[in-house]
Amino acid sequence: MGAPLAAVLLTERGASPALVGLYAATGWVAALLSAPCTPWFAARLGGALALHRAAGLASALVLLGLASNPPLWAWFVLAPLLGAASCLTWTTADAIAGALATPGREGRFLGIYQTFVSAAIGGGPAMLLLTGVRVEAFAGCAGLMVAGFLLTLGLREMPGATPRRMRFSIPRLRPVLLMMRAPAGAAMLCGALESIAGAVFPVQGLALGMSAAAAAAIVVATGFGNVLAQLPVGLAADRLGAHRAMLGCAIAVALGALAWPILAPHWSTWVALALWGGAAGSIYTLGMVRAVQRFAGPARAMGMASLNTAYLLGAAIGAPLGGLALQTLPGWGLPSAIAVVSLAAGVGLAWAALRRGG
Repeated sequence: MGAPLAAVLLTERGASPALVGLYAATGWVAALLSAPCTPWFAARLGGALALHRAAGLASALVLLGLASNPPLWAWFVLAPLLGAASCLTWTTADAIAGALATPGREGRFLGIYQTFVSAAIGGGPAMLLLTGVRVEAFAGCAGLMVAGFLLTLGLREMPGATPRRMRFSIPRLRPVLLMMRAPAGAAMLCGALESIAGAVFPVQGLALGMSAAAAAAIVVATGFGNVLAQLPVGLAADRLGAHRAMLGCAIAVALGALAWPILAPHWSTWVALALWGGAAGSIYTLGMVRAVQRFAGPARAMGMASLNTAYLLGAAIGAPLGGLALQTLPGWGLPSAIAVVSLAAGVGLAWAALRRGG
């Protein structure tokens, strides 16, 4: 909700596209730096739930600062604070959900959890239809964060979400990194695909003859598919194994990437985009399932932090590379690149997940 709101408001204040992009980048960089530190911050504060509450309240305070319509320089002070705080609310929520997942039914549980996450991500920008695109809407964002904080007051700290005490050492970190190949690879692939869908697919849609409104709605279609796919894919992971589900999603991503440009601007485009979005978004859920299956205790804390960091890295590189592919090879350049990368990654991830250490 906050990202598109800030982009529009800064543009209305006369900020250049480059400056708007710089504002967004400061938040992403802060998030990327804070994600791997989640276990250590949680250990300092007494657990993942304690950090989740603190980060949620910090996000609300920063959003209230933006709602006060501060000078331009203050936006660039608040942006990294919001990026770090909001990222920590996400990483701690993932850690808590992982600790709650029932052994043997991780896919079902995390599929339900990710359904709510996907609905919140897609529904956030839609809230602007109620509040209007104005600076006071940041106060509405803050209100949602406070509501989330209040809902956590009835919860207790979950054992295994993050350790209360944690010491960093290379011997402890090395086995975690080796076992994170499949989960982290899945998270990075998902981050890259979702950032391409949000930033590059609309541009491709315009080139395919879609109207500006239809091209902008591509993100809505992929997000809708993401919400619907989480639970079915989670159930498939429990029944068939995460490695098979990963490979199936990768194949669906490749086929969808090749299909929707052929179908555009026909109505069937939206079906293909929804299927594509569901398959792409579910890859992260499958990485999370695999991480929960492989880790416990302090190692799980580091594993979940690695998962979030990998997603952010993928998101950071996905959109620029997607835009480069679209510009360098107009027409079928981007769909072909997505298809090849998805298939290759799907095979590699499935193979890594099958191995004892993957």
